[in-house]
Amino acid sequence: MREVIKARAPAVPRHHRHPAHDKILIHVPLRAADAKRSVQNILEWNGYLPANCVRTMVRMGWDYTT
Repeated sequence: MREVIKARAPAVPRHHRHPAHDKILIHVPLRAADAKRSVQNILEWNGYLPANCVRTMVRMGWDYTT
């Protein structure tokens, strides 16, 4: 008797993303200190990172958390 074993392909997670989500403003600084820190971070990042990278970092809220 022969036993047949089938190997499964590894599961790859799908990224559920809607194109309109890219245009949503995720965060608006709540305090003047947050806004000032955000501006300082963005100005610094623009000096050594590509614009699309800075844009993504801002969308993720890194501008006011770092």
